[in-house]
Amino acid sequence: MEPWPGVAWVLLLSFIADLLKTGQSRDFTVKDIINLHPSKTRYCYTQHIMDTRGESISVTKYCVPLERCLSIGCKETKHEGHKICTSCCEGNICNLALPRNATDAVFATTSPVNQTERHLQQIVLILSCLSLLWMTTT
Repeated sequence: MEPWPGVAWVLLLSFIADLLKTGQSRDFTVKDIINLHPSKTRYCYTQHIMDTRGESISVTKYCVPLERCLSIGCKETKHEGHKICTSCCEGNICNLALPRNATDAVFATTSPVNQTERHLQQIVLILSCLSLLWMTTT
């Protein structure tokens, strides 16, 4: 008998065991709740407008969807030479600091923005195991 069916079964069973581990009972964290119920306004957005001397004119902070965080940084405006710096972050009260320059005006996230790659790897692993089992039984 060839070793491939055994290898496929081991891979499939280890994958199922990993899935069962994640389903065990435990207390929910804030991150768990966010991941279970993702909000369209998951990120904290800060816009800081400064005059030519770097003094604050206005600060705006609110929750925004991911799309709003894709254009962050600092730029000079034509209106009286004001400088506008914007930043986004993910987390509880993460936007306390004001963005004043390009170093501060960033998009800080605690988890990868695109998590589909992990799910794709899991699907490929399952399909590989199943196709290997199918090939060895036919």
